[in-house]
Amino acid sequence: MMTPSSGPTGSPTAAAIPGFEGWTILNPASVAASAEDGTLVLTMTRRALWFQAQRGVLVWKPVTGDFRITATVSVTRTSDPAAALDGGGAVRLGGLMARVDAIRENYVFVVVGADADGLSVETKSTRDNASRFEGPAWPAPAADLRLCRSAATFTMLKRPAGSNGPWTVAATIERPDLPGELQVGPNIYTDGPPDLTARYSDVVLESPPTVTGCDS
Repeated sequence: MMTPSSGPTGSPTAAAIPGFEGWTILNPASVAASAEDGTLVLTMTRRALWFQAQRGVLVWKPVTGDFRITATVSVTRTSDPAAALDGGGAVRLGGLMARVDAIRENYVFVVVGADADGLSVETKSTRDNASRFEGPAWPAPAADLRLCRSAATFTMLKRPAGSNGPWTVAATIERPDLPGELQVGPNIYTDGPPDLTARYSDVVLESPPTVTGCDS
């Protein structure tokens, strides 16, 4: 089991989740984590937000250099999984993230779920606590997501959940400021009451990638 980091973000908790024993949870008081038939399940227990200097939840491994992480991510309300996720205008999102363990927040990610404008696949880049994001509409609260690093270039891809079709580039972000070692893995966050559960199936983290190109 991975030893928890002693870096600037406090005291992460080693994840005692079947199939994810080598991962660490950042902000563990805000989430209940479990596994169902190999699927990582994260359920928010209190408000936690990835925006500016605020910190949501991240389940991570340390990765040095180029990597590729892929998962099928599905987001629902905890209280009623059949209810519309985007009702009420709350932010409810989960996806894949790469982050620096530092005093100021520096990261990139791609997530699926609901923002104030409805269902979307959102991409975000935060540099020294200043966040910039785009959240174009998406037809469902689920998607196949992929995040790749090639030197200073981070590429985020999306496609319908469970699809074997081609990937679409959600964003390409240049971050030459990010160091070689990052915390990489599934993230989740909400700006409202913690009525949010995200499921991450077929999580594959390759470091370095086994093939050339993010969309292969």
